[in-house]
Amino acid sequence: MFSKQEQRNWIKIEYARSCTARQCHQGVFKRLAFPYRTVARWVKAFNEGRQNVADMRRAGRPSVSEEVYAVASLLDSDRRHTIRELFRETGLAHTTVLHILKERLGMRKIASQWVPHDLTEM
Repeated sequence: MFSKQEQRNWIKIEYARSCTARQCHQGVFKRLAFPYRTVARWVKAFNEGRQNVADMRRAGRPSVSEEVYAVASLLDSDRRHTIRELFRETGLAHTTVLHILKERLGMRKIASQWVPHDLTEM
């Protein structure tokens, strides 16, 4: 299985060889994950002058790294924050804050403080 980036690169190469979307999809892409409609969309984008195969930044929810950074910076100032305080200050949902703490930052609450789950000598 190829990554999205690799598949987009293949589409770009095939487009440069003057292949249509149908030819791209029927040739190499039958065994890949992209459906025909996605191949056609990318061929159209390259036809309109797009050169980059990476995803473009879109408006909407902030990226996960920004959310994680916001929670981590609040914990750096005070490890005794409750989840309720964290979700009020960040504006994130309660479950999102809990997911960030447990899964992304690897923290757990011990003696009313958030500490890293895998403790070291430090």
